[in-house]
Amino acid sequence: MRMRALIGATLLAWAALPALALVALADEDPPIPPVDAGPPLRPPLTVLRPVERAPSVAAPPNGPQKELIVLVGGFASEEDPHVFDAFRDRAKGDGYDVVEFGRDVGTYDTFGAIDTSAVQLRDTVRTLSKGYGAVHLVTHSMGGNVADRAFDLGLSSSDGVTTYVAWAAPHDGVHAARAAQSWLARSGAAREDTRAFTNALVRRDPDVAAVRDMAQLRASAPPPGVVRLDLRLATDGLVSTADARDPGVASRVLLPMSRVEVEGHGGILKSEQTFDLTMATIRSRAVPRDERGLALRAASDVVAPIVDLGAQIGLTALCVVCFIGGIGVFVGRKLRRPRPWPSLSA
Repeated sequence: MRMRALIGATLLAWAALPALALVALADEDPPIPPVDAGPPLRPPLTVLRPVERAPSVAAPPNGPQKELIVLVGGFASEEDPHVFDAFRDRAKGDGYDVVEFGRDVGTYDTFGAIDTSAVQLRDTVRTLSKGYGAVHLVTHSMGGNVADRAFDLGLSSSDGVTTYVAWAAPHDGVHAARAAQSWLARSGAAREDTRAFTNALVRRDPDVAAVRDMAQLRASAPPPGVVRLDLRLATDGLVSTADARDPGVASRVLLPMSRVEVEGHGGILKSEQTFDLTMATIRSRAVPRDERGLALRAASDVVAPIVDLGAQIGLTALCVVCFIGGIGVFVGRKLRRPRPWPSLSA
């Protein structure tokens, strides 16, 4: 009898639990969300597989919870509305708001003066940062120069900027721009003909304000209080190792890991390893450890100088062709002028 009574009391207590829980909830505030204990332990990471996606760093308790990534494209990026599509999808999937400077917010003439664009970027970030817990800059190519100048012109961590990751950025100026300006100067009276010939050959004007600025720019000190990381593919033939010089900033030269990355300058826009390192920097607000082995680092150190040399030879050859073409156009144009004497066939 005692055993049957004990079982009956137990069943009655289980049946009453939901009602007791409702009474308790009615007397309490809403439940506190569980605290994230951090990412699960995983084996050491390499560039051959994605880095661990750690939770985002919490925003200030009384401030906005969302964080914003501002993308800044390079020279002529305004012509390609899909330049950042792959990374934008990745970042949005990780819970960040993402905007592209000059397309979604602000005014950006990628062919115009870099300082003008830098002021626009500075003011745009200052306006946007008021609605976010943190702002992260991700730039490609000349976009890095625009961001550098924005910091030189007053943008800082006090404006909410927390991280700044530059892809294939020529922080110390562009050797191709310097070469173009040099060969145009050598053309003398044929300068405009050389400019027109080059524009027709490569579909780019070598004498717009942005190119002139890139020929003159030099690396500046990194902004205090902002986590900085430079990323570049070893096969980048447009931004050389010397161009990418950025004293005081952590830098990684990566080997291409897919066919689309072989053309290093544009390929970095599709590079999953670049995306992994960028998002890891943004989430942790710190430069992630370099998990590459010695072999991969050594290979990058070997490949980059070879690509630099090949690109330099190709650039010199292109400049010579444009120079000769411009002189030829100039001479031909002069010879077609009406002669000051009557034609012998008249």
